[in-house]
Amino acid sequence: MPVGFAQYLVPVGGAVAKAIELAQRIATNAPMTNYALIQALPRITEMTADHGLLMESLMASVVETAPEAQARVQEFLDGRGPKVKAS
Repeated sequence: MPVGFAQYLVPVGGAVAKAIELAQRIATNAPMTNYALIQALPRITEMTADHGLLMESLMASVVETAPEAQARVQEFLDGRGPKVKAS
């Protein structure tokens, strides 16, 4: 059973539309980010605190140094990146 999850309150019949909306948003992440979320986070929750913090730090380093992530940061710094909006 997953430890982390999100909950959204939607009108009756709105669950599929919300799921599709979330999936489309997740699909815009860099592939390495999604890989880290799917592969590392579930394992981190089962580790001791010090091991979990080390793994989190290592995964953040891998994700942040991926070419796509670096390009997105540069686009943001240059004012060319997409605007972030709160959900």
